[in-house]
Amino acid sequence: MNNNNNKIKVKITYEDLKKYKYTIEELEDNINNLEIKHILHYQILTADFCAKYVLNEKYASCMEDIYLIDVGYVLYHQPHITRDELELLL
Repeated sequence: MNNNNNKIKVKITYEDLKKYKYTIEELEDNINNLEIKHILHYQILTADFCAKYVLNEKYASCMEDIYLIDVGYVLYHQPHITRDELELLL
C-alpha cells in the first residue's frame, strides 16, 4: 500500500543546489536549511515562492539578504518571472 503521507524528505545541501534542480515542494521542505540567496541563484523558482520566501525578511539568512534582495534582484536572477506577476503577490 503506497501512502503519500510517508514521502521521503530530501535534505538539500548548498552543493546540491548548484548541481541539481529541485521541486518547489522540496525547496520549501528545506527552506530553513539553506540560504535564500543561494536558492534564488541556482534554482528555477515561481513568483509565488519568491513572494512567500525570498522577499520575506522572516526567511533572510543574514542582514545582507534584507538589504540586497529586492524585487529587481529577484527579477534579475529569475528572468522568467515578470514584475507585474511578482508585485501582485506582495
